[in-house]
Amino acid sequence: MSFLALSGARVAVLLAVVACAGASPSRAAEPPDNVTEAVAEAARACKDLNGTPNTDAVLKVDDLNGDGGEDWIADYAKFKCKGGINPLCGNGGCTLQIYLWDGETAWDLLFEDLVTSYKFGKSGGKRMLYVTTPGTPCNKPASATCQYTYRLDKDAIVPVK
Repeated sequence: MSFLALSGARVAVLLAVVACAGASPSRAAEPPDNVTEAVAEAARACKDLNGTPNTDAVLKVDDLNGDGGEDWIADYAKFKCKGGINPLCGNGGCTLQIYLWDGETAWDLLFEDLVTSYKFGKSGGKRMLYVTTPGTPCNKPASATCQYTYRLDKDAIVPVK
């Protein structure tokens, strides 16, 4: 085989690899409109409280439920309101929003709660969300905490008992 034929074969393989990479789920450069609007609303609320908002760290994109699509996390504990008050934090926690891709063209807000912490994991092969909230939802003092577990399905975030 000649050098040119070999180089042509390498180029063809490289192009095929690049094409396949383009077919896999990619990360969005920009969040969907409803996610952008939720963060913008928090920034407006900060300004209304005489603060200077910084939303740079609020959003994260990941395939949370394993369906191959982009899902969005808005973690308002990472929202900064310099000189003001973070309007989405209070009573020992901050708002967490999770938007799951609907498999077509939209992202649905399927989880929103005041949390003190959260993490993602797996149990029995299923993707899970583990949440700690202030004590109020489970009839404890606000200084106490409640633990909740959710299963991340394709189109739902389901509480696990």
